[in-house]
Amino acid sequence: MDQMIWLWQLYAVFLYERICGVKAVITGDVVYDDECELIIMNHRTRFDWLFVFSYQIRCGSLRHFKISLKEILKNVPGPGWAMQCAGYLFLHRNWEHDKSTISKCFMYFKKLNYKPQILLFPEGTDLTPRTKAKSDKFAQDNGVEPYKYVLHPRTRGFKYFVEQMRDVNLFDSIIDVTVGYPVNIPQNESDILKGDFPKEVHFYIKRHKALDIPLSEENVDIWCQKVWKEKEERLKKFYQDKKFDVKDNKIQLKDESEIQSLFKFANIFWSIFQISTFILLIYAPIIRWFALLSISIFVFISKFGGIQVLLDCELENAKHYM
Repeated sequence: MDQMIWLWQLYAVFLYERICGVKAVITGDVVYDDECELIIMNHRTRFDWLFVFSYQIRCGSLRHFKISLKEILKNVPGPGWAMQCAGYLFLHRNWEHDKSTISKCFMYFKKLNYKPQILLFPEGTDLTPRTKAKSDKFAQDNGVEPYKYVLHPRTRGFKYFVEQMRDVNLFDSIIDVTVGYPVNIPQNESDILKGDFPKEVHFYIKRHKALDIPLSEENVDIWCQKVWKEKEERLKKFYQDKKFDVKDNKIQLKDESEIQSLFKFANIFWSIFQISTFILLIYAPIIRWFALLSISIFVFISKFGGIQVLLDCELENAKHYM
């Protein structure tokens, strides 16, 4: 499943970079594609998770890339089912339920000796007038500075991610990604459907080694708040200059010719796959029945908790035999 998701992500990047003309500009620290990482990023639009593929393919491991998402998205026909199979983390905004989900996912990764690189949006939602008003009210109620370019982070989930990654020894670094859109910011799905893609997406990367992250929950909270304050200042300058400061740029990008070759491969693979599937659905009754059965199974499974339920059963069996 990782291979199929990887190929789909490659195809998505190919479509919006080569067909829609989106350019990714990446600056900052050196990162490593073989580490267990918690990637934290400001949430400027609903499509940050999509455009970050451009960073991940050039600096991290796209095969091991996972995303923490709102639970409702797992029920989206097709993409939601694929993300369930890929091991994405779906959160309910119910703390007791989400604690269990996060713990079980990391136990599962540990059981597989898997090195995930997980994207988490500590702000919890994208920046809009409505969410900014809520963030400003939070700032006023707590006597802290209101932000213009980011929302105040919700640190409880972030702290628990750090704690669980430490507990299962799957924690090498935190990658702090600041994303900015110098021209044309597509806020929601309607913008994308109208072809309103950004001309450029800029990523500024700061790598923090796991050993440099505080141990106590209180200090992790303070650390996250400090990172977000720095992010606010960085974005303030970015939207003045339309670029991030690159005087200390150390980033090492993968060979672009290899990436372009991967784009070609993904394009050929999915073109053949889609055409073949279309022909088989028309002329092969067994394929139509298989497609109907698969859809029915995913609808049923999603109604009762999704692929996560199967993961829970596997972990319970593993405990039983330990």
